[in-house]
Amino acid sequence: DVLRQADLARRRAVQLGRDRVEWYDAFLEVQLVRRLAVERELPGAVARGELDLVYQPVLRLGDRQPVGTEAFLRWRSPVLGTVLPDELFPVAVDLGIVGELEWWVLDRACRQLAEWTGSSRQLWMAVNVTTGELTTPDFVQRTAAVLAAYGVPPERLVVEVAEPRIGVELSTVVARLAGLRSVGVRTALDDFRAEHASLAQLRRLPIDLLKVGAPVVDPASDTQRPLIDVVVNVGDRLGLEVVAEGLESAAQVQGARRAGCRYGQGFALARPATAERVEAYFEQFPSASR
Repeated sequence: DVLRQADLARRRAVQLGRDRVEWYDAFLEVQLVRRLAVERELPGAVARGELDLVYQPVLRLGDRQPVGTEAFLRWRSPVLGTVLPDELFPVAVDLGIVGELEWWVLDRACRQLAEWTGSSRQLWMAVNVTTGELTTPDFVQRTAAVLAAYGVPPERLVVEVAEPRIGVELSTVVARLAGLRSVGVRTALDDFRAEHASLAQLRRLPIDLLKVGAPVVDPASDTQRPLIDVVVNVGDRLGLEVVAEGLESAAQVQGARRAGCRYGQGFALARPATAERVEAYFEQFPSASR
């Protein structure tokens, strides 16, 4: 038992980086056993048909009309239950299969978008990509091919990349985002931190949408209120639409709207749901359009 527990602590230390000490505890064992199970079951999940998408509507804050959706991956594992992206993607990166998962998401999202577009609903579909996949040489061409295969207008697709993960890949990310825009695909910067360095590099990024988290627009925070005002002002100057995401209360929704955010998403507006449930939600808004 002592050797097993020591080995679990060693595994944790390797995961977190070398030249460190980790102590064993029971919670650590639960985490590591879970991760090992994910590592064992995740390869082949696409082939076994275990992946699924849910969609969270994006609303125009002025009149609460839906303007788009964001696709989120769910792994419905018969062994592990429903596994969320925060848990499965780090493992997928380590296993080298994150590209397979992301292309499955893009393909399935575009297929669903084609169905909604065919029913005359002019909504956008946002998908998240890692910088590792975005910076592959053929990303733009492959994305255009998927859109063409389903007959989806390129402007209905929004490709999101998380701002904290751009890092040293900034120049390549700029090139790929510019390439996407050249074929008509819209682009978004997700999880914008609104720090000095973030604001400084914003001019370089060819994006259409800027997504900020709820803490930035939280009306209860006196220190954050001037920050969201700055973000919205910068967005206006650069011709960007600001989307407040992660809104979980009516106060946050009102704070985002007062600050000038045109769009919002979060549990306070609409929860992620299956395509069928989202379609039923859309039925409440016959005039839903871009």
